[in-house]
Order: sequence, then C-alpha cells, then structure tokens
Amino acid sequence: MNLAYEEQYLSALKEVRDKGKWVYNERTQTECLTLPKYLFEIDLKESTAPLLSTRPSYPVGAIAEILGYLRRYEWSTQFSNIGSKLWDKNANETEAWLRNPHRKGDFHLGKIYGGCLEPEYIYSILDKLHKGADDRGLKLDWWQPEKFDKGCLRPCLSDHQFTILGNEVSLVSNQRSQDFLCGGNYNALQVYFMGMLGAKLSGKEGTSAWLVVNNLHVYKNHLDGMEELLSRKPTKLDTTFKINDWVQTPNDILGNDIHAREYFTLEGYKGVPQSKIDFEMVA
Repeated sequence: MNLAYEEQYLSALKEVRDKGKWVYNERTQTECLTLPKYLFEIDLKESTAPLLSTRPSYPVGAIAEILGYLRRYEWSTQFSNIGSKLWDKNANETEAWLRNPHRKGDFHLGKIYGGCLEPEYIYSILDKLHKGADDRGLKLDWWQPEKFDKGCLRPCLSDHQFTILGNEVSLVSNQRSQDFLCGGNYNALQVYFMGMLGAKLSGKEGTSAWLVVNNLHVYKNHLDGMEELLSRKPTKLDTTFKINDWVQTPNDILGNDIHAREYFTLEGYKGVPQSKIDFEMVA
C-alpha cells in the first residue's frame, strides 16, 4: 500500500498538537487537546488496510471488537475469548458503572453497542448486504440513548451505513468521540473491516470507507508519547489483507463464537512496524 492512511493519521496528530484546544473532561477528570472533527478516507482494497509503520497496529483485537458488537456481547470475557482484552477496565473500574444497579458482577459490561439492538435487526442488515438489497437503510446504529443507563459506556464509534451502487459497496461510519492515541488506528481498522465485510457478503467491489470523527482528542498524559511517535519516520508497507473464503453469510459472523484471527489473513506486516509506545487507556 502507499502511505495514504498513515499520512492521514500523522497529519491528524500534528493538527491536534498544533491547533487543538484544551478541554477538561468531567467523566475522566483529565484534560485533553481536542479537535471538533476530522475525516479519514480508507480505500476498501486488499492492499490498503489502514496499518501503521510508526507503531504496531492490532487488527485481531480491532476485528474482535466488531465481531463482539455484532454478536451482542455483554461481558468483557466474551471479547477476551475472541481476541480483544480491552474491555475489562470499563467493566471493572468505571466508577459510575460499579454503582449501577444493572451491573451483574465482575466483567459485566451491560447493554453496549450491539447489545442495545435486537438480534433480528442486526441480522437483517447483514442479510440485505448478502442479497445486494440496498433500501437506503443499511445502517447499524449503536446509538440508543434509552439504554445508556444499562451499560458501562456509550458507543464511541456509533454507527455504520453501507451503500450499494451497482457492483460497488461503500461505507460511512460516524464516531462521537475518539481517544486518538489509544483508539484512532483501532477504529480505522474496524471501519475498514466493516467495509471489507460488506463487500465480501455482497460479492461486490469495495470502494471507500469514510470515518467521520467528532471530538478527536489526545489526553494530557499521552503528550510525551505523541512527540515520540511524531519523531518517527514512516516506511512504505506492502501488505495484503483478505477476509477468508469460508466467510460467506450472516450466520458465519453471528452464529458462532469463532476467534477473530480465523476471519482474515494478513501478509507482509509481521516484523515491519516500529516499537510499541504505551498509551494508558482512560476508563
């Protein structure tokens, strides 16, 4: 791939550093450098997965989260079992959730993302994609305010809408808030996977996915790591990402608890990215 995505990623980081405004976040009790919006465009081709060379990307974990959302998981252990270990902190350390009467115990997340939707709704969107039937409503919308009190966290990457035009599939995804250095690349990989999945299920050609980020922010305790990342020189990547051939129908996504690594093949990335920079997630 060319450096198109990584160039966007590093440009966004420079912009929030140079033009962002300091905002105090009440929930996390932390200051953030913040931009009101940012737009990323990701090509839906096997050679254009939004991976980084300046730090490692984690496609297994990112895809595991999407699979868990689609399967309506409500426990962080379910996410861990298929490749994403990031939800334990939200389940077990979010003060408001620990006091919430809807919490069922350790590792319980409650109604988050797909857990806020009926299974028939999620299946119907994937089924319409599979049939190539665009009714101008191929939208997975996790933003369900009436259920916010029943989960540990409101959706960040809040909705995904597919469009089929002839033999082509595109995607627009909206995000209400993004912890850029912990979640930015993770979310880009999720949007890419959703777009590639739409193309795979429909048997059509993927074009582009647009990720519309509102409130892109960098936490104050991430500033040193941000400068370290910006000092690194990106290198050209030559990778290939494929959703595996056995993935053909909505039931291949929804009807099992198969690990995320079984859904795709990634070639050309191992050993390429530079060393990890630790950015602690704020619960």
